[in-house]
Formats: sequence, C-alpha cells, structure tokens
Amino acid sequence: MRSTLDELARELEELRALVASITPVNLALAEHHDSLVRQYLTIRRRFDYAAFVVALYASFEKFAENVVAAYVRLMALRSQYSALPAGLIRKHMVKSAEILIRGRLGEGRYVGVREIDVVKNLFECISGTSPYLLNEAAVVAHDSNLRFDELGKLFSSIGLDQLGERARRGDSMMVWYCLSQGLSEPPQGGVPAATVQQRLDDLVERRNQVTHRGGSPEELLGTAEMTDLVDFVDAFARSLYSATVSLYLLGRYVASSEALQLRLLEGPYKNGTVVVVEKPARRLYVGQPIFVLVEGTGARWGRILGIQLQGVSIDAVEVADPAVEVGLEVGFKCPKTAELFVLDAGDDVVWDPATLDGPTETVATTDG
Repeated sequence: MRSTLDELARELEELRALVASITPVNLALAEHHDSLVRQYLTIRRRFDYAAFVVALYASFEKFAENVVAAYVRLMALRSQYSALPAGLIRKHMVKSAEILIRGRLGEGRYVGVREIDVVKNLFECISGTSPYLLNEAAVVAHDSNLRFDELGKLFSSIGLDQLGERARRGDSMMVWYCLSQGLSEPPQGGVPAATVQQRLDDLVERRNQVTHRGGSPEELLGTAEMTDLVDFVDAFARSLYSATVSLYLLGRYVASSEALQLRLLEGPYKNGTVVVVEKPARRLYVGQPIFVLVEGTGARWGRILGIQLQGVSIDAVEVADPAVEVGLEVGFKCPKTAELFVLDAGDDVVWDPATLDGPTETVATTDG
C-alpha cells in the first residue's frame, strides 16, 4: 500500500511545479515582442487550468482505487473468501457479472482483463479454492466519479465505514485546515464535514466541466486556489490512507496478537513523542516498528527513535534487564491515552525499509 501513497506524492509535486510555473511563464510571454505569442496567453491560461483539474482528479481517483485494491489483496492472503466482509463479497460477485455482461473487456479500465480470467477467478473464489484471486476491476468499480458519497461507498465495501468522519478528523486534514484558515489550533470536532464534501465534490464537478463542456474564463482558478486544492487533495488522501492502514494493522497484527502492546505508565512528553512504558517481556530496540491506533481516525506509525533505561540512552532493552520502566522516543505524536504496539520486525507494506522513521502522520492538535 505504501507505494500508492508514494506515487501520489510524486504526481502532486509535479502539479505543484506546474502551478508554480504559471505566473513566471505568463510574465515572460507577456513581454514577448511577437504579438501572436502575447495573444496565446489567454488560451494557455485556459488549457493550464484544464490540464491541472483533469490531472489532479485522475491522480486522486487512481490513488483511491489502488489503495482499495492493495488492501483487498492483503486481505485475500490471510483470509478465506467466505470470511471477507459481506459487502465486499457481494460487490465482487455483482460487479464481476456486470463486467462480463457489458462486454467491455479489453477497453478503458478493462485493458488486459480477459473474460476467461474473470470467470475463473470468480469460480475459484465461490468454490473455496485457496489461494484465490479477486477480480480487482470488480473490487474497485464505482458507479460514478468519486464524489464524497461515492468515495464512502467504495471504502465501505472493504469494511472501512464512516470514512468521511474518519478522514475529516485525520491528522493531515487537521494540519491542512489550520494552515488554510490561519488557525493556531484545530476545531475540536475536526474539519467541518461540509468543507470536506464541498471541496471534493467541487473538484469532481470542475473535472467534468472540463472533460465534457470545456472551461470558461469565469470558472478558472487562480494559482493560489490551485495550490490550496492540491494541498487539500494531499491531506485528504493521507487521511484516507491512515484510516486504511489502521484497518490493516488492526486485522493483521493486533487481532492476531502478533503485535506486542506496550503498557503506558507516564506521558506523553516532549510534544507527545516521548513516553514511559512498562518493560515488556520482549526485546525493544532503536529502529523497531511502532504504531498507535487512534479511535475513529486512523493510525500513526514510525519507529522507536531512542530508548532510555534509568536515565541512560541505550540501543536496546533486553528481556533480562531488571528495570521495570523504559523511556521511548517515537517518530510520531502519541495521544494521551495511547495504545502503543510494536512489531518484532518491519512490514514494508507500511514502513519504508530505506528510512529510519518511516512514513508518519503528523498531528495539529495540542491535546493529543
């Protein structure tokens, strides 16, 4: 799943570069000696806007579909088909049948999808064959563009209900809203639901206007508005990703008891990144994957960045160490009622093995 977020981040950086180039390029063209080049400015502005809107929505839609597909692949590796969420099973069967009936295999989003593969996969799923393959085109199918409500339906099929409520309280969304509105502290209840829905639905509507009817000058966004829209999509996508990661960590490690829960004794301190925990009957080490599940929002994850035992910094706490308390510095902000979990080894589905602290969610709240 991590690669889907990395890909989105790269595409959004390209869009930020496009937006940043608009004003200086237009200024250079406005001073050009050729009047034909100067006349091109109006046309260029319209097509810059069109390219921006279409590319931004396409990146977000692809991200959402890829996250759902990646999560479902992971579920299929550890669960029988009959044990998948009921909504997912029904959607998989219905949409697989629709793909066959409509006869659009090999076209558009169905390029590379063969009728025999769809039938074979569906049969093996229903018959209880293991391992099995889901028809991903059916899993990520949606009836319309990913407006707020349609996005919620897409994620609810994998068991992630109340996506809007989770996302608007996500760490990245809270940071974006504070920066966007010039607030020193985020609202207690999260980003207003109407703000999130309006922003996403407006992006979809703008994309449809450009695709089907073209954009008129009255509809164009300024560069500041375009930048803010990219920032919104970035923050919203990261909050969606955090909620999905939470679901993955809960099912993969917490429910199976493969993750070790740490008992919080004191803290958090130092802006939420330092806690004192009861020394577990298992080894702890610097660089170890650690995470916390934030109820109703998502997950925060990173690695243990530092360990103190009786005031002394060390690289690892061994099982034989007699101390009863351990101080930990982690790569994210812990809530005051944190339920911390550690893994014995990394999981590159979530943690980047090339970095020390891995991808983490930042939080704008001051009270945890």
